[in-house]
This record gives sequence, C-alpha cells and structure tokens, in this order.
Amino acid sequence: MMESMEKRTILELRGLCRRINSEFYLHDIDLTLREGEVGAIVGRNASGKSTLFSVIMGVFEADSGEIYIDGRRAVIRNTTEATDNGLILTAQNQQIFTNLSVYENIFFGQELRAPGLPVISNRRMIAATQELFRDMGLSLDPRAPASALSPAQRQLIQIARACVSENAKVFLLDEPSTRLNAEEKQCLYRAVNGLKARGKSFLIISHDLDEVLATADTVCVMEDGALVRAAPTSSFDKAALIEAVYGVKAKDLYKREPVELGDEALRAEHLCGPGFEDVSLTLRRGQITALMGAAGCGKEELARALAGLYEYTGALYVGGKALETRSPVAAMNAGVVLALDAQDEALIRSYDQASQGGRRDGLGVRASVGWDTFTKRLGRTFGAYIGMRERGEYITGGNQRRELVERAIRRRGIVYILCDATAGVDIPARMRLYFEVNKLLQSGAAVLWLTSDADEAAGLCDETIVMDKGQIRRV
Repeated sequence: MMESMEKRTILELRGLCRRINSEFYLHDIDLTLREGEVGAIVGRNASGKSTLFSVIMGVFEADSGEIYIDGRRAVIRNTTEATDNGLILTAQNQQIFTNLSVYENIFFGQELRAPGLPVISNRRMIAATQELFRDMGLSLDPRAPASALSPAQRQLIQIARACVSENAKVFLLDEPSTRLNAEEKQCLYRAVNGLKARGKSFLIISHDLDEVLATADTVCVMEDGALVRAAPTSSFDKAALIEAVYGVKAKDLYKREPVELGDEALRAEHLCGPGFEDVSLTLRRGQITALMGAAGCGKEELARALAGLYEYTGALYVGGKALETRSPVAAMNAGVVLALDAQDEALIRSYDQASQGGRRDGLGVRASVGWDTFTKRLGRTFGAYIGMRERGEYITGGNQRRELVERAIRRRGIVYILCDATAGVDIPARMRLYFEVNKLLQSGAAVLWLTSDADEAAGLCDETIVMDKGQIRRV
C-alpha cells in the first residue's frame, strides 16, 4: 500500500500463505495498513477475500508468513489471539441484544465503573456513547431501545461496540453495506470516515465500488488467492475500478437484448396497507421496472403485500385476472414470485407446505405458519444467547442473496418481485443475473426490481418508480 512518513504502520502481512484444499490456497500475501487508513480488499467471488480475513482473524492458521501488529510480530492461531492482538471483525448478521438499550449493547461485557467504586456507571457509558456517536456523525439516542434500530443502525452499533475496546487496532468489515439502502450507506460512510479522522484503521471487503471510492485510501485487488495489484483509490474513477477489478467495460455492464412489451402482467389499484397508501401501478409483460426509495419509504412492505404476505385493501390483478384471495398461496398460484429475503421465502414455503397438507387459506394455514415461524425464531434467539450461529450465516450476504434470487427466477411465474438482487454480488455474477432476468422478460414475464443503486435502475430498467412516505411517483 501507499508509503507514508507521517503515519505509523498498524498491520503488516509478509508472505502469508494458507492452503485451503487441493484447488485453492492463499499465497505470498503482502499488505500494509497504516494508522487512520482504510484498505479495500476487492475481487471476484471466490478470489480469496474472505479466506484472507479468516487467516488474519485466526479462523485458519497461516501455513507460512508473518503478521505484524503495531510493529510487533503477532502469533495468531485462533480468534481469541486475534482479538487479544487488537483485530476486531465486524461481520454480517451479528446479533445484538434487542432487550437492552443502545449504550448497553455497546458496552456489554466491558462496562464502565464509577470512579473509585465497584459499581457500573450508566452516566459514564451514556456520555462516552454520545462522544463516540459525534465522531461517527451518528444521530442516535444512546438510551434508545436496540429493538427499534434499523439494519443500518445495527451495523453501526457493531462498529461502535468494537471502538470502545481498549486494545482495538484494526477493524475488519466484511461487506458492511450489503443490506443497506442508499441513505443508510451514506451513514456508514460518514461513520467510517469520522473514525478514520480519529486514527482508526480499517480493512474492508466489498463488491460495492461506490463504497470503496467513498471510504478507502487504497485498493487491493485479489485474484486466485493472491494480491495482484495495490494502488491509491484516488487513481481510479468508477469505470476504471470496474475494469481493474473485474475486466469489464462499464458501458457493457447493463447491456441486454431489447424486448417488445406485451399485455398487462400486473395491475394494482389504490392499494393501502402497512407502510403504503393509495398505490396504483401497472407492469407489462417484457418490462422491468425499478422501485426505489429511502429507508422507511414503504417499498418492501408493498412488495410483501403484492406477494400476499401483508393484508391490504384495494384491487390487484395478475395476468388480467382479479386476485380475490389474499395469501402467499393465492399469489403464487396466480404467478407472483417474490425474492425479498430468506425469512420471507421460509414463510412462503411454510404456507405452501401447510396448504398442501390439507389446510387451505384460512385459520389452519395461519396457525400452522405462525407456529413454524415462532419455533424458528425461538431457535435463532436461543442460539444467539449460547453463542451458536446458523449455518447460513457462514455464507456471505452476497452469495445468500444470489442463491435466493436464482431459486426465485427458476420458478414459473408471470410477475417476479426481486429485492436488492445484486447486493454484495460481484460484477460478473451481476451480469449473469441480468442475462437470466432478460430471459424472463423474453418469455413474457414482468419484473419489479427493488434497488438502492441509481446507476443500476437507470442502466437496467425500462422505467423507475420512486416511493416516498408510502406513495409512488414515476421519474
């Protein structure tokens, strides 16, 4: 990375190697990170980025090479030794305690005491949290209940919690903005840049090149388990970065075959439901429509309602026929396919299984699904408290999202509702997904594409709808 006379070296990797299996290994990784810097690790899926983080954090012990932290050689054979050496990993989907306040989550396990007394000082912790939030550019009440936090705020709380650790030297962020919308991403960028000014150092894995350009001082490109290029971020614009990392011309990213528009695929008239009101829209066969909006705009609630997961008033027509019964089973049978998140997919699958078991769209289905959902959530909550993690959480958020969307588009349907389908997904995988979606359009389907990426909406979609405070407008 860049040489600097003013800043001391915080983290240095020298010739780091680790064999994972007969087909893949990290080899000869050299990397330098200095105080108050952000280094971005970029590259295609399966290039070795997460494996490198696993070696740094002691999940995998290095076969050879050395790690230096703050000028001293560190022996890291497990995650405890990594944390003891000041390395803090903030991964996706980390748990917070929703029954505690924000400041209690931040200081959990490292509470501040009253001066000279063996008692916890809530006042000191609240004041320290307020000071930290000022540095992060975060407007949030430390005393607020953690249960009320948005996904973006929960991500920032995890970073804040790491910051209060006395020996924290380097923060490793793995795809920190995958689940965030455009507004929430800006909050994350301000927080990272504010902590940089405080002297904090970060390594970030990201497929979001806007995030890299907004936060990183240096870019390290990984390919087949090796760092093949390191350069100052200032030497790239977005188009140059896309080509350097993925070998793709920016002008080719959204290229697709034109599709002739057909008949009406979906029509909504004056829908009102949780988070939205008086929504009317029409999707035609062969058309891909972007649905955008800031946090809390109601777009995800609308998507769930169209798929039968939320109650609503108004009229909905799919393939020219009125959808009289409002449930996931009825929506699926009519040809509505939803890919929003894993919880929604599990809920739809539970409805489907319950209905196939002899219970139809009534109290029996809802009771069965309610019990199934309750037991799954209870299991997740218990697992969080005893330190267990779900198997799916070992898969990166981008790969989870990609697999969810791929399963959805393989289903037969008329209307496909895809939410942030490319979040955390590398450029080549995005382009493959765009190709598959275009095949859906050519087959006569319509696609409602929920996205927070303005470039994607403009480049990929035939039209864009923006939701604001539960209502829609076209641009």
